[in-house]
Amino acid sequence: MIGKTSHVKQPRAVHLIDAENLCGSPLLTASAVRDLRRTYTDRVPVGPMDQIILASAHISVLALQAGWPGQRYVMRSGPNGADIRLAEIVAEEQLQRRFQHVYFGSGDGGLAPFAGFLEGNGVPVTAVSRIESISPRMRLATSEVIYLNHPAVALMRAA
Repeated sequence: MIGKTSHVKQPRAVHLIDAENLCGSPLLTASAVRDLRRTYTDRVPVGPMDQIILASAHISVLALQAGWPGQRYVMRSGPNGADIRLAEIVAEEQLQRRFQHVYFGSGDGGLAPFAGFLEGNGVPVTAVSRIESISPRMRLATSEVIYLNHPAVALMRAA
């Protein structure tokens, strides 16, 4: 039929990124965030409809904006502040209803229960981490792990 368009829903993912964790430093620079953006988007599939949320302490927000512009930025200072903000997003924003895949850009074990919650609600979760900073809890809570700094880019967990 002429003029008929297909309304196939594109799968959407959300990328919850603890920039300090993935950069390996509590104090971010725009250069370090640019390097992270390049590495992350080279190794992790980011679709045109995906949402990227970057978390850090307040002191690093300008580096986030300069190094990875045009995204959503959330801040919380103090121990595990970025992870706490990401956990709040999972708890408050019903990601399991809005996204078909969740990427946790953090290897911190404190986020493992939130990854497990999403997996338990039918949303596949991938942990994105540096190999030296992934916790065993996070590795077990997710269906896939992508290491940003390792030649074996992705490791699937045995079913």
